[in-house]
Order: sequence, then structure tokens, then C-alpha cells
Amino acid sequence: MDGDDDTSGQMIDEIYANGGEETDQRSRRAIMSGDQLDIEAYSALYSGRTKIMRLLFIANSSKNPTVQLDALRMAYDEIKKGENTQLFREVVQKIDGRLGPNYDMDLSWCEAVERKAEQKKERLENELNAYRCPSGALLYIMGYTFDT
Repeated sequence: MDGDDDTSGQMIDEIYANGGEETDQRSRRAIMSGDQLDIEAYSALYSGRTKIMRLLFIANSSKNPTVQLDALRMAYDEIKKGENTQLFREVVQKIDGRLGPNYDMDLSWCEAVERKAEQKKERLENELNAYRCPSGALLYIMGYTFDT
């Protein structure tokens, strides 16, 4: 039993990013040292929705209010780079004004993103309908080839 205690004390207490062949300082920065998690270094390993979901997991799992707010702040900033207004509203609700006025609900951003998404949806539906309904000449050619 004493041997097990000695090996547990020798456990690695730092986790590093897997950077492949990169040797720059950023990829060798410790992500976790003891119980402390460097959220910025950890989230830098990911991008897009994966980054947001990992930050939200950290915010929901952490008992430390500072870590929660840091993760929510970074998630807020990352979401604003994309187009997910529903997730944005959820994060703003979790922040609940604790990060100041810069991290409140941005209704103009939400409306602009939703308007842009609706326009894109209409454009794609119109394109799809144009491909579904072949032109009269094409119908004539298809009818001619099937009749013979």
C-alpha cells in the first residue's frame, strides 16, 4: 500500500496541449497545473461550436464563480463570431448581468443574424425550387425520349 502512495505523489500535475511538431510557446503552455485550469489555453485547442460547448461545460461544472464567469465570457465572445442566436440567449441568461453592460443581450445583433438567416433560407429554397421544376424545353425533351 505504501508503494501506491509513492506513485500517486509522482503523478504528472501539468497537462500540455498536443501541438504536433510546433514548438512555439503557446503550444507548450500548461493547461492544467494541480487543480487550476487555464481556460484560455484549453479553449485555444478548439474552435467553433466545440469550443463553445466545452466552455459551457466548464461554466456549468465549475464551483468557482470566477472560472464560471471567465468561461461564460469566452463563450459569449465566441458565439458572437457565429450565427447561433438561441445559444447566445442561453449564455446571456446564464451571465445574468454579472459581467457588466458589455455582456448584456444584444438584440440588434440577434435580429440582424436572424434576418440574414431568413434571407439565406429563402434564397436556398428558391434555388431548390428552380432545380425541382425543370423548364418547358426540358419537359419536352424528356417526354420525347420516353415516348420513342
